Amino acid sequence: MSETVNSSGDQPDPSLHGKIQAVIEELESVLAYREEHGTKSQCAQAISEIESAIATLNYHQAALSNQLEIDVVQSNSEKNPGSKAQGQLNRGAASAVALARRSDPHGFQTYLENCRILFQSTPHLAAAFSRGEFTEAQIRAILTPLHSVKEERRTEFDDFFAKNPKMFENLGNRKISDAVYDFTLTYASDQQCKEQKSAEEKRFVKFTPNSRTGMMRVNGSIPISAGMAMKNDMKATARSIKAKGDSRTRAQIEADYFSSFCTNSEAKIPLTLTLGLIMTDKTLFLGDRNPAHLEGYGVIAPQYARELVAGQEIMNNMTLADMAATRSPAFVETLEATVELIRLYTAPGDKELIAMDSKARIFPEKMKKFVKIRDRHCRTPFCDGTIEEIDHVTQAYLGGHTCVINSDGRCKLCNQAKETPGWQEFVLKSGPHSMLINTGMGIRYRSTAPPATGFAHKPYPQHMSEADWVSTFEEWLNRPPDTGSSPPGIEDIPA
Repeated sequence: MSETVNSSGDQPDPSLHGKIQAVIEELESVLAYREEHGTKSQCAQAISEIESAIATLNYHQAALSNQLEIDVVQSNSEKNPGSKAQGQLNRGAASAVALARRSDPHGFQTYLENCRILFQSTPHLAAAFSRGEFTEAQIRAILTPLHSVKEERRTEFDDFFAKNPKMFENLGNRKISDAVYDFTLTYASDQQCKEQKSAEEKRFVKFTPNSRTGMMRVNGSIPISAGMAMKNDMKATARSIKAKGDSRTRAQIEADYFSSFCTNSEAKIPLTLTLGLIMTDKTLFLGDRNPAHLEGYGVIAPQYARELVAGQEIMNNMTLADMAATRSPAFVETLEATVELIRLYTAPGDKELIAMDSKARIFPEKMKKFVKIRDRHCRTPFCDGTIEEIDHVTQAYLGGHTCVINSDGRCKLCNQAKETPGWQEFVLKSGPHSMLINTGMGIRYRSTAPPATGFAHKPYPQHMSEADWVSTFEEWLNRPPDTGSSPPGIEDIPA
């Protein structure tokens, strides 16, 4: 048991405490009627407004935490003038903030670093946070990936956000984090490649028996390509078996399928596994630093993506000649898996995937695959769930067509929610795929599919300018031979 005791020389500010208490009492009186007699629309609106108010208060907590750290650093530097290390100068700040917020102090060093980035490098994000446009979890998802880049890159990202304030609209925390991570990879991809290759050298599988339960715990670490292919295959198999009426849960089916590789003599080994890899033409052919997207995993460094396509490992110190003469080692020696990469390219210079159509009411498997790759996660705003079902945006019985434009990927829970009476959904535009969700409770939300590559959608004129180099190359190919001209190179591509 513990209690909070204020030291005699540092009493609470009575004026601040009184003002906060007065605001709370006024808010309680306003909400009391709605809590007893409000309609569903009024209740939903009030919940949303309270969430924005909480976010604004979280902003002020962050500002106060930043100021507390500044004061601690100043105090410690006066006591220890020879110390310059940040960890020594701000010692005690994280614990003080955690105690004030009645939280476990673990992780508050990262919180304070986020506060420094917020108030020193990203003023536009800070302003949006102060207006309640981001929750505390959302602003953490934005700031944490920015730790890996320099201050000028953080400012660059903040300026981009100022010009595109809707880039995080209605996104879940994981989608937000993926978008920012995509941006940082443009500048930190080399380091990530080094880390990935170092990690691959430490791959392992470990079996730990539990004599009390009679079970075996399996854990390990294998490369992304093999791991994601295994995961996708196991989940697809489990869904297929469960759909046929199997009484086991999908988790149990996956466990049984995994163990059958070694215990069942009829298991098909080697396996043929499939991955979806999306990248731009520039990333694949011209060495562009724009990251790629690996289905089911997220963004990966461009160099690593090129290695997956080429089937060769590119060592950090290798020249192109060395690469051509060297073959990469097997990823996992104990598992014979042939990984087939489905290479999905965006239109030249574009960031949107192509479309397909069907006259059937039931979505064909290839169309389902396309929608899963396009949407990545459940399309319900703020939901980061795994796509489990592909369905019509406008239902088929209401005249909705079976095509990728009138389709979206949802987790099972969200797909059931859309059948609520009064719930309506409409496609707003096909590129980028965007739809409007009306819950029937007075609030409407927009859901936009993520860009196939890159961290944000670009305006149409930018698409056209980026595609100019492709047109130039095609013109050069169609010229008569021996005209003395050379093909366009990287310097001909618009920035």
